[in-house]
Amino acid sequence: MDLFEPSVQLDKIPYKFGYEFFSKDGKKHRCTINDWEIQQLYRGCRDRSKETSMENKEKEALEKVRQKLEEEFLSKKDLYFIMGNLKNHKNSFMIIGIFYPPIIKI
Repeated sequence: MDLFEPSVQLDKIPYKFGYEFFSKDGKKHRCTINDWEIQQLYRGCRDRSKETSMENKEKEALEKVRQKLEEEFLSKKDLYFIMGNLKNHKNSFMIIGIFYPPIIKI
């Protein structure tokens, strides 16, 4: 087995997920999430859907991912982005991971 050859063929997701936010200096940023976990969340929601058509399964999955990213992560978690870039695009950053521990109330 080749370490760099995938053993499971995953379908390409036709959607991009991300966050739009303001940094401390007031600049608006829009970053896509290039993280396997979010894509797998979408696949799982789509595959568990009880809808009959693929279009409706996708709509339901997109809504569930939106709920997770907006409602759960932003209101119930202490959300951190793990940022990264590419060698050829040193000034373009993307979210390569999300860390979301519970909010600790003092």
